Amino acid sequence: MIIILIFLQMSDGYLTVKADKDGLPIYVEDECIGTTPIIKYPLKPDEYNVGLFPQDSIENASYQFKGGNLGALWRIAKFGEGTVKVKIEPNKETVVVLSHKTVLAAPGKAKAKVFSCLGGVFILGILATLGFQAIF
Repeated sequence: MIIILIFLQMSDGYLTVKADKDGLPIYVEDECIGTTPIIKYPLKPDEYNVGLFPQDSIENASYQFKGGNLGALWRIAKFGEGTVKVKIEPNKETVVVLSHKTVLAAPGKAKAKVFSCLGGVFILGILATLGFQAIF
């Protein structure tokens, strides 16, 4: 029995999460496992979403965006910057480094990209209209 318990314990992998700010909540899927820094948190070998947000909040924002809520797009950008997929391997430590600063900047960057693309399309439309007017 002891050998089985030792074998099961040895088969766990470990997750260490560091960030540019201490005290940030860290989620593995939908479960909060503590606050940064997290050192050698034991997990069964598998792939996990690890980050500053629970998976259900990301899925909820995606559902809202599909329903037409544009504001959800900015939350998705934030969640995307604060979440990584990791593979936990037996008897190995996986280290994740998250940036709170990058997460806070993500909605602004996403807005700049979206609105610059829309602006480019608008300008292209004006140029095409002027070109058609000159031809006809």
